[in-house]
Amino acid sequence: MLRLGVYKLPLAEVVVIQTIVRLYASDAAFPWQLVSSPPYDALLVDGSSVAEDCPEVAGMAAAVLRLTRMHSGGQANTLERPIRADKLQRWLTSTELALREAQPAGPAPDDETALEIEVSDSVRFTLLRWPPALLLRNDLDNIRMASLLARRALNAHELAGISHLPFSQCVSFLHALRTAGVLELHVTPAVPPSLASRNDRAMRGDFARSLINGIRRRLGLRTA
Repeated sequence: MLRLGVYKLPLAEVVVIQTIVRLYASDAAFPWQLVSSPPYDALLVDGSSVAEDCPEVAGMAAAVLRLTRMHSGGQANTLERPIRADKLQRWLTSTELALREAQPAGPAPDDETALEIEVSDSVRFTLLRWPPALLLRNDLDNIRMASLLARRALNAHELAGISHLPFSQCVSFLHALRTAGVLELHVTPAVPPSLASRNDRAMRGDFARSLINGIRRRLGLRTA
């Protein structure tokens, strides 16, 4: 289901919208429900009382429909009063299609290599820029993951651990970000276990020698 909200509309119009949504609710192809609190997928606002560039409204939903007075010009994403069920239904249908297209699809065969990169512990990711609203869909999980990736480089397992979200959800979100071109990859070269073990032993040996030499200097003895 997709979530439809209203903002600063007269109560009489809210009742009209509620009636229209209930009218189409029996249609299986109509996935909208009217809700009273965010997150919203789409939002209906009063064009006469809410500025077009209002940042509060822009952050509440991916799609916003402004209700305007009669004969106001019929601009994009506006609906002239009085509210007509057929026009509202058409706008909701086109908005649904736009939201569905913005969602990450299931991986195609050509995407298998890309998904392998996402699940590799040697690959970390950071955001190049903030993702588009249609990708985030005002979803709190998506916003949380994007905020974490904006702060530091993380691989898929680290993202799942810090965000407390399912690993598969994190991989899907990373794949969507990569497809949208807003993700930067940081590849950490793998160190062979034998080399890592030798390096570790060498570091421990250097530390031990440094510690012993320090003690000998304090005692006035010659260092090794």
